[in-house]
Amino acid sequence: MSRLSSTVRLDSQLQAHYKVYWIVIGTALGLGLALRTVVTPDQLNFFMPVLIMYGVSLSTVFLVGVLLLLERGEGTLDVLMVSPLRPSEYLAAKWITLATLALVESVAMAIVAYGLGFSFGWLVLAVVMRASMGVGVGVAIGVRYRSITHFLLPGIFASLAFDLPNFWYFEIWPTSLFYLWPSMPPLLLAKSAFSPVEPLQQVYAVVYGTLVVGAALWWASRSIDRFVVRGEITS
Repeated sequence: MSRLSSTVRLDSQLQAHYKVYWIVIGTALGLGLALRTVVTPDQLNFFMPVLIMYGVSLSTVFLVGVLLLLERGEGTLDVLMVSPLRPSEYLAAKWITLATLALVESVAMAIVAYGLGFSFGWLVLAVVMRASMGVGVGVAIGVRYRSITHFLLPGIFASLAFDLPNFWYFEIWPTSLFYLWPSMPPLLLAKSAFSPVEPLQQVYAVVYGTLVVGAALWWASRSIDRFVVRGEITS
């Protein structure tokens, strides 16, 4: 068994131990049922992209930081980093498990609330892109701290920052400057799953989003090397 597959299995066991799957999937199904009951199909076309992206932020940016700090508190992280496991493999395992969880969560909520009348391909691309950004940012921030209490505030701010393009989406602040914001691409892709989006916007979202994902994962890998392997700590 490879180091990566072993780490994926270990991460899955850790997440199962802390009831992450039950909490995330249960919340998604409950929210999907509530939306199906109180929101009309036309309204769902509009609100589903925002709700799904919000859920992905919580289950990646915030959750990965908490899990990382739980590992640090139990000594698991220190053991992993003195083993032959590479930082890139550790990061890849977190990405695989949490992106998969975010995808199951999002698809479950969409099907329960909306049915099967959405574009599965665009939704998968949006969720995987947003989850990749979220895992990268969550790890890059989480490795800087030794306790969950110190991580909470920056973790919450980072998670909320992903949702700033909602000001554009709801036309509260409809400036094109939001197209420069890193989390704008997955929001546009999620919108494509439920309503028409201009092809040029979709091309922008795929290209720019891919660059952002690469930058986020690079930042996370560098942060693991600095704050875990070399032992620097913020607080």
